[in-house]
Amino acid sequence: MKKLIYISAFAILGFTTACTDMLDEEMKTQVTVDYLYTTPDGLSRVVTGLYNYTRTLATDNQSDLFPVQMLDYSTDLMIFRGGSAAAFARLDNIKSDISQAQAFWTYNYNIIGKANEVISAAEKLGLEDNPITKKAWAEAKLFRGRSYFELYKRYERLYLNTAPTDHTNLDREFAPAKKEYIFKLINDDLTDAMDVLDWTVPSSSAGVSYGRFTKAVAKHIKAQVAMWQENWDEAIKQCEDIFACPDYAMLDDRSAVFSGADLNNSEILWSFQFSKAIGGGGFIPDGETDLTGHRMSLICTPNYKKVAGLGNFRSEHGGYGWGRVYPNSYLLSLYDKEKDVRYESYFKHEWYYMDEDILPAGKQLGDVASTTTTLYLECLHPCTRKYFDMWTNADLPSRKSSFKDIAIYRLAETYLMASEAYFHKEGGASAKAIEYYNETWERAGNEYFNGPLTLDILLDEYARELNFEGVRWPLLKRLGLLEERVKLHAGDKKVDDPLLNKDYIEARNNFKYFHWYWPIPQSEIDQMGKENFPQNEGY
Repeated sequence: MKKLIYISAFAILGFTTACTDMLDEEMKTQVTVDYLYTTPDGLSRVVTGLYNYTRTLATDNQSDLFPVQMLDYSTDLMIFRGGSAAAFARLDNIKSDISQAQAFWTYNYNIIGKANEVISAAEKLGLEDNPITKKAWAEAKLFRGRSYFELYKRYERLYLNTAPTDHTNLDREFAPAKKEYIFKLINDDLTDAMDVLDWTVPSSSAGVSYGRFTKAVAKHIKAQVAMWQENWDEAIKQCEDIFACPDYAMLDDRSAVFSGADLNNSEILWSFQFSKAIGGGGFIPDGETDLTGHRMSLICTPNYKKVAGLGNFRSEHGGYGWGRVYPNSYLLSLYDKEKDVRYESYFKHEWYYMDEDILPAGKQLGDVASTTTTLYLECLHPCTRKYFDMWTNADLPSRKSSFKDIAIYRLAETYLMASEAYFHKEGGASAKAIEYYNETWERAGNEYFNGPLTLDILLDEYARELNFEGVRWPLLKRLGLLEERVKLHAGDKKVDDPLLNKDYIEARNNFKYFHWYWPIPQSEIDQMGKENFPQNEGY
C-alpha cells in the first residue's frame, strides 16, 4: 500500500501562526516556523509540503498548466478541440499577460523559493549531523534544479536566486542570467541530489513513500540536461547508471504500464501520486464536501455521453469526458497497426453500445458507436489511455475528476535518450544506439531493428512511445525542429481523417518565430524593470 504524501497548508505557504503572543507563551500544540526550519523533522515536513505543492500542476486550481506542459500542446502530435489553454494549442493570441505563462513561472519560482529556504536551513544545521537533514537538503536541491530546468526550457531568460528571501534582500537588481550560469546551477543541484539520495523509494512502518525522489530521478533529469547541452558522454553515463540498478526495468507487458490507478511499477521513475484518502493529492472545492483530484482523464476522454444510444457515463468508457485533446492522425499513422501493440494498448479507438434500453434503431449491444461529423471530434475521437481512468471512478462514473496516478518520468525515455546520445556520438550504426532503441521498439511487438538509425527514426519512436508524457515539445525545441514539425503535422486535416467536419490546423498556420519560447509574465517584467530584464522577443 502506498504511503500518502501530505502536510498542512501552512507547510508550503507562509508558515504563519494564528496565535497571540499576549502572554508570550509557547504554543505546545502547533508546529511553529522556528521548529520547521531549525530541526531535521521540521525540514522534512517542509519538503513533504513541496511534494504536495508540486502536484498542484495537475489539480483543479492549476489544471491548465499540466495539459500545456505534458499533453503535447504546440507540437506535431496533438489535435485540439477546445477548452484548456486554447491559445497555446492553436498558437494564437499568446500575449505577455497570458495566464498559463504567468502561472507556470510563479509555480516554479515558488518551488525554488521554498527550496532555497530548506537548503539554507539544512546547511546551518549541518549536513553531516543528521541523515534526515541531509536528505531534506538533497530533495530540495532536486526540486530547485528541476524547476530551473523547466523554466529554462520554456522561457530561456531567467533570473537566478539561491538565497532565501528575507528583509535583508528584498531590494534587488534583476538581470537575466547567462546560459552557462543557469546550467551550472542546475547541474550542481542535480549532482548534489543524486550523491545523497537512495536508489530505492523510501519506506517506513507506514508503507512505501511512492512519489518521492530517488537517485534514479536525479540521474534521469541529469541526462535530460546533458542532452540539451549536447554532452553525449554525460547523458550516456547517467542513463546507463539507471539501467544498472535492479530496481528499474521495462515491463514485459507494455499495456500494464498505465493500467490501474496506482502506477507503481519498475518502469515508472517518478509519478504524481493520487488517492481519494485525505492527503492523497485532492482538494475540496469551495462549497463542496467531496475531494476532487485532477482532470486529465476528462480532458483526454471523449464526451461520448452526447452520442445517441450511449447514455450515461460509464467506467468502462473512462468515466466523465470533456473531449478536448487527442492524438492526431499523424501520430496514429506512425504505428504498424498489425504488429505494434501500442496502437491498441496506448489508445482507445472505439466506443460500444452497452445499454439495451437506449439502442438506436438497427443497432445491437456491442456494435461500434457512430455519430455525425459535427460531434465526432468531441464525442468519439480516439483518445490516449495514459490518463484513461476506469478505476478510481468505478464507484461513480459521473465524477468530474480522477485519482489515477500520473507518470512524470519513465524508463522508456531513459532508453531512448541513451539511444539518441549514442547515435549523435557514434552514428546510426552504433550497436549501443540500436540496442537501446529496441528496448521500446521490439517490446511493442515489432521485429528487432538492425539499423542503421536516423534522426527521423528516433523521432518517430519518441512519438510512438512517449506521446502525451511531456517529452515532445522540449525534444523538438532541443533539436531545432519545432517549427518544421508543427508546420507539417500539428492538428489534423479532414483529408487525413474523413470523420472530421473540418480542418483543425490552426497551429500549423499560426506558428511564428517567437513560439520557440514563452512570454515572460508582464507582471514580472514590470516588477523587475524592463530596462534590466527585457521581454522575450516577439511578445
